[in-house]
Amino acid sequence: MGIGRYAPELLGSGLGRVVAAFASLVALNLATLALGTTGVIARLNTNPAGALLSPFVFDSWGTIGGLAGVVLLFAPLLFGTPVSQRRALATFFLTASIVIGVSSAVLWDRFYDTTGLFGSGASAIAVTSQGIIFALAIVGLLRLARQETRRLGALSSHWWYSFAIIYSTLILTSLWFILVLEPIFIPTTLYNWRVHEFGFVFGAAATAVFAGARWRALGLDGVVRIDEMVMNFHFDDLSGRFPARIPKYHVLFWRVDGKGKAELHPERGEIWVSDEFREKDYAVYGPLFEKALLNAMVQADLLAEGKVPEDGKEDTARRFDEVARLVGASPEP
Repeated sequence: MGIGRYAPELLGSGLGRVVAAFASLVALNLATLALGTTGVIARLNTNPAGALLSPFVFDSWGTIGGLAGVVLLFAPLLFGTPVSQRRALATFFLTASIVIGVSSAVLWDRFYDTTGLFGSGASAIAVTSQGIIFALAIVGLLRLARQETRRLGALSSHWWYSFAIIYSTLILTSLWFILVLEPIFIPTTLYNWRVHEFGFVFGAAATAVFAGARWRALGLDGVVRIDEMVMNFHFDDLSGRFPARIPKYHVLFWRVDGKGKAELHPERGEIWVSDEFREKDYAVYGPLFEKALLNAMVQADLLAEGKVPEDGKEDTARRFDEVARLVGASPEP
């Protein structure tokens, strides 16, 4: 068992494309620095379309740090999002950050530029990303408040409070950044202030539209849906209430044949749960899901004692009833 078991979920989250894209932005900024930013901007000013490229020209090392930093800030927001929505969220974050960042620079050049030269700096993209992160943290807090997943068990409660702290910290640090560290809402039309205002506000507004369009899928309707994150948290919720803690297994959806609804695969360190539970309402299907998961966990418990569950169905049924009374699940009839 190792972190490699979680590779499909990591790859499917879309985080890799966000990292690759922002790393490319950093590389592009450094390339313009090596070429000479003054010369690059002068060349861009010979073509009206240069306004679209000027935000990719190096302006400061702080911008480089900002481009790398927003990826780190975005990661916990991504993994606090329902699994089915992570790839869409990563795509939105990446697309909105760049499109709104570049558009903010073009707006400034069209309506506020008095220098005759395009403004430069990917800080427009970085601050747009910050606005998106700020709004996503608010969305995350709203989801936590409405779903109340902390009621599922001890570990789910731990993660509920952990994400609440993460979201609150991101909201407060974003406000500190734009109001204190770099007070962008001041009466000036200078590039680094007005463009940052546009980026932050438009990024947050776009996020609100995105969340509204995916209200149900993001869990903002208050319904807890069964996905890989809920399953793995609940595995640990139940494991902690066993008489003796069982080994850690990765729980994932699979096409499970038969009426068992869950299968133990110790050779892979996995428990497969029937795909029919995917995205179902926990309030409705939770008891059936928990019974299926618990049955596989009881088999894992017997296996850890050196027994073969398939050869001792009576032992399995007896242990299931014993454990069910401890964890609160309905014993098998």
